[in-house]
Amino acid sequence: MRTLVFIPAWNEEGSIGEVIAGLHESLPEADVLVVDDGSVDATAARAAEAGARVASLPFNQGLGAALQTGYVYALREGYDLCAHLDADGQHPPAEVARLVAEVRDGRADLAIGSRYRDPAVAAEDDYRPNLSRRIGSNVFRFALTLATRQRFTDTTSGMRAANRRVMALFSERYSPDFAELESLQRAVREGLRVEELPVRMLPRQEGTSFLTPLRSAFFIFKSLIVLLVGHFRPHNAEVGDP
Repeated sequence: MRTLVFIPAWNEEGSIGEVIAGLHESLPEADVLVVDDGSVDATAARAAEAGARVASLPFNQGLGAALQTGYVYALREGYDLCAHLDADGQHPPAEVARLVAEVRDGRADLAIGSRYRDPAVAAEDDYRPNLSRRIGSNVFRFALTLATRQRFTDTTSGMRAANRRVMALFSERYSPDFAELESLQRAVREGLRVEELPVRMLPRQEGTSFLTPLRSAFFIFKSLIVLLVGHFRPHNAEVGDP
């Protein structure tokens, strides 16, 4: 089955090459696309040097736009499966391969890599969230579980794999600001099978996160509003195989 792995990236020149190399090793049959979200460093050049295809957005449009670009590309180019992971080196490519297998074997339409599903999976040197992130994760977990009536443990995971039904849904519309939460809510409401798999997550290799405690609080508030609005959005008439 034709598989695309895409990587949304914004100013990740220090880590993008190693991420691509890991994907070539763990998923040698997959094509790799880097969606360069208006980077002002050498992210696009480093990605091309590492053997990835590159789609460069003209200016920084945010994670949602970069992810939607990947889904649109996968759908239009006729891929059977797609997956995505972060560009900062936190997501081991071998774990992405497990998510792809989950979808390929028909056990899920959308597979999510969860760092909280089974704490025993984590190694001693794996990523450990700070207090503000733990609080946010717990709030999101409760809110999304309540909104979808399905238990979720890692609602903001950026490590996912999907089939063409999901590609069609997310190509049509994808939240620009709160992509992870809104997309999960939407997928469940449209009757898609969403499953979580326990995965490892590593500490960030390069750079720093843009989320400060104040931004995290604001993010939590706006995300809850997005979930509330999403609850009243009309369903698609049909979500089928495109």
